[in-house]
Amino acid sequence: MKRNLLSLSLLWLLTFTITLSLPASEIEQEFRAKGERYFRFVSASKHALSQLAQIISIDQVRGDTIVANANLEEFRQFLAFNIAYELLPHPSDLIDFDAIGLDQITETRNWDFYPTYDAYVTMMNNFGSNHPNLCDIQNIGTLPSGRQLLVAKITSNQTGPKPKFLYTATMHGDELAGYVLSLKLIDHLLENYGTDPFVTRLVDSVEIWINPLANPDGTYYAGNHTINGARRRNANNVDLNRNFPDPQAGPNPDGNPWQPETIHFMNHSEAHKFNISSNWHGGAEVCNYPWDTWAHLTADNAWWYYSMREYADTVHAYSPSPYMRGFNNGITNGYAWYTITGGRQDYMNYFQQCREFCLELTNQKIPPPAQLPTFWNYNYRSFLNYIEQSLYGIRGVVSDAATGDPALAMISIQGHDFDSSYVFSNPQTGSYHRPIFVGTYDLTFSAPCYKPLTIQGVNAANRQTTWLNVQLEPALADFTASETTVSPGSVVNFSSENCGPVTSWQWIFPGGVPGSSNDPNPVVLYPQGGKFDVTLIASANGMSDTITKTEYITAITSYLMGNSTVNTCFALFYDSGGPNGNYNNSENFTMTFLPDTPGAMVEADFLAFNTEANYDFLYIYDGTNTSAPQFPGSPYHGLNSPGNLVATNDSGAITFRFTSDSSVTRPGWEAEINCSGLELLPGDANCDGAVDITDVITTINFIMGQNPQPFCFENADVNADGSIDITDVIGTVNIIMSE
Repeated sequence: MKRNLLSLSLLWLLTFTITLSLPASEIEQEFRAKGERYFRFVSASKHALSQLAQIISIDQVRGDTIVANANLEEFRQFLAFNIAYELLPHPSDLIDFDAIGLDQITETRNWDFYPTYDAYVTMMNNFGSNHPNLCDIQNIGTLPSGRQLLVAKITSNQTGPKPKFLYTATMHGDELAGYVLSLKLIDHLLENYGTDPFVTRLVDSVEIWINPLANPDGTYYAGNHTINGARRRNANNVDLNRNFPDPQAGPNPDGNPWQPETIHFMNHSEAHKFNISSNWHGGAEVCNYPWDTWAHLTADNAWWYYSMREYADTVHAYSPSPYMRGFNNGITNGYAWYTITGGRQDYMNYFQQCREFCLELTNQKIPPPAQLPTFWNYNYRSFLNYIEQSLYGIRGVVSDAATGDPALAMISIQGHDFDSSYVFSNPQTGSYHRPIFVGTYDLTFSAPCYKPLTIQGVNAANRQTTWLNVQLEPALADFTASETTVSPGSVVNFSSENCGPVTSWQWIFPGGVPGSSNDPNPVVLYPQGGKFDVTLIASANGMSDTITKTEYITAITSYLMGNSTVNTCFALFYDSGGPNGNYNNSENFTMTFLPDTPGAMVEADFLAFNTEANYDFLYIYDGTNTSAPQFPGSPYHGLNSPGNLVATNDSGAITFRFTSDSSVTRPGWEAEINCSGLELLPGDANCDGAVDITDVITTINFIMGQNPQPFCFENADVNADGSIDITDVIGTVNIIMSE
């Protein structure tokens, strides 16, 4: 870590009660009561904080002062950094009140109390029994403790496509304001339906799901009768908001197996495909929007900023300063605050295509019960407004043009979507909802066994609905492949989709061996590098249907950053972690790419770039070594992508040097290496600049399934039909005879 302990020691002494070297027995004693501890320390930089966030649970960041939570094993890892710290009282040890049972609740409507677990279960079930036409209480999973994960599904019997909305609270068991406020929200929706036009509209138009208590084992850690003892983590001492699959850090970013709560919520989300959601926390007062795991912004950052401003600005109209006025006046990008991996917010956005943000409701994790009505008054209009957002954007129904049945389709926006920001239609109803900021967009609807449909110039406005119903034309011909990006010399398994009573299949594989097939599920070898179309003609009952997927197969060699020199004009270039991993700490590699064709110039097109800003650098040189001039902007770091670079030196070479420091890694980069300045020479199959009998032999060898090297596919494809066959051999012979 980059920290100067000597220079910071005075600051620590002035700020904290220092505890640096408790004996092991005393450390264990500190964790005995709840299995976890809160503590605070000073972090010298965001760089250092990013490293620590991979070990402990960061809870608050205020300037350079960090509050964190850890179990005993995590705390021992933290101690290895020799950072001064102060152990803090646990939030549930600071309260002078407790949960109460139903027999002690004199006026439910005030919602100025914390219920016991048994009272909570009874209250939830009463919501359902008292409002059977509006509310259905469901148990999405029973934990090993016997406690239930309860949700209230609230909607009327009004028909029509309804977006699905989810609120959930208290996945950290000691953050309890959201627990009671979500119970109050259920009550508010049910009691005001039919009398409050706004509430009635929401309940009629939206399928609203509310889970008040996502971590009952944490909240009632000391017993069902008390919140004195509530802790952040679940029964297994795992932080649930670090336990979800992460788009950057993988399926188990915290190193723990998925917890029962995590599995139940993932299954519930997968079953219901929510459109918009929010999870409620405590310890700050801010709207935290994605990403938490990535520094770059989402495809829909403009929509997020607009929606978060709407939430916070409405709160400001009904609350005094300083409530929810910190950060960017009440809102923050998650990564800009502090980064985490394994958070539910990023899981829902990336893996479920659900727009979820993290709402921090109160600075005090367990505020006095008498304050809960005040926080409700500050926030409830914003609660309702965010539900209302699910009614806006681009909406409609996707159906089968032949039968009218609902169709499960992916809806993507051309030139806009990335990082899984597309959405899907509901397979049961065909309805879809695409939240989007004001603008004009081109939407593509695609689904297996249907012909894709693109609708251009779709206008969207903020707080308005653009209705767009589409019908997709069924297709006989459709297919998938085992892989679409392979190394030269690899085979690809193709599978025709079962789109109807197809009786014959005719495949065309430019660049493949064989070049054609009548098998429904052919296996094709791609001996040479290139990007290749695939065509399938499917026939049934005298009818035929054709589909061509352009540049569907990419046969390309991949190179990872290292100390080497490569001669190529077609390759993928990754950091040392490859396409799915991060590079390593303390790297220092130099790699040179030279063209494999005389007179060509290497071209590097960076498709993705993410290194640790100000610490991990990619130097790029216009030449064969690091003595050559650097390209403008070099060295590159952070999210500052090199973009597209073309060599200008006599050798046509580009040299890369990468250095990383001793901590914190990122996904690195992906670049496509090509060559510019190449001239097509029909017939020159072996790329030697001349057309002669050796090119005839090279072309025949390719047709026979061999792998001649080098091989220039475009030159060998004399008749430019996208495939290599006997007609190209004849064409090459004719070129030789004409010279």
